[in-house]
Amino acid sequence: MNGLCVFRIDAAKGSSVTYPLNTELAGDNSLKLVLYPVLLDTGILSTPADIVVEGAIKRYNSGDVTGPECGDLLMSIDIEDIQAAFDPEALSVQQLKDLFPLTKTFSFESEGISFKNRLIDAQIITDKKEVIEYAIKLRDIIKRQDLESLYKEYQPKLDDYTLAYPEEFPEPEIWFANLFRDDFFPGGPVVEFERDDIVARPWCDGRIWEVFRKPYQPFFMNKGLDGDINMIELYVGRVDGKLKIIR
Repeated sequence: MNGLCVFRIDAAKGSSVTYPLNTELAGDNSLKLVLYPVLLDTGILSTPADIVVEGAIKRYNSGDVTGPECGDLLMSIDIEDIQAAFDPEALSVQQLKDLFPLTKTFSFESEGISFKNRLIDAQIITDKKEVIEYAIKLRDIIKRQDLESLYKEYQPKLDDYTLAYPEEFPEPEIWFANLFRDDFFPGGPVVEFERDDIVARPWCDGRIWEVFRKPYQPFFMNKGLDGDINMIELYVGRVDGKLKIIR
């Protein structure tokens, strides 16, 4: 969505997802689907004919039920035109494989809140090492359980979420303290990793970087309090010249 990955789905057995997009809105919006083949029960790779994609972008007002029959329709999502463009019986197995990944881009407009400054107009970060060093800084803050320092790094994300979801985040400072002081830190943060264990992946043409631990573990994760493990994804960007947590 506007260059940022908002969700990944393993659809081998069928999958459904509902995802709020407020913090990914930029006014003139672009949603890109990227489809990869899966191994079917028959032991062969899927073709475009095996894929069913149905969805919609809808606008809901505060307090609305977010069911499939509710909300104002902004855009429908399907890949019927992709499927109609090929004849599977006329293609070899290799040609079918070469069709993937399939991509399709949808566009829609939104009014009100916009994070174009983060997603489209933000400064591009070209130095991957800078992102890794920032991740080490965050790891050390977590290791010290330094709530005040972490809050300063988290501030841009909290500001954006307060703007995007004013009723859900009326007091971001309290929400932040409840999450980290009362839940995440007591659960035992996972901090036993080094630079070589950190992966940084660019999105939005390098304006935002996703940071996680190998092989694919959330950067912020604890061992769990009473079996309840906290996992928080980390996306960083440049704010007023400095790297900060933005998503």
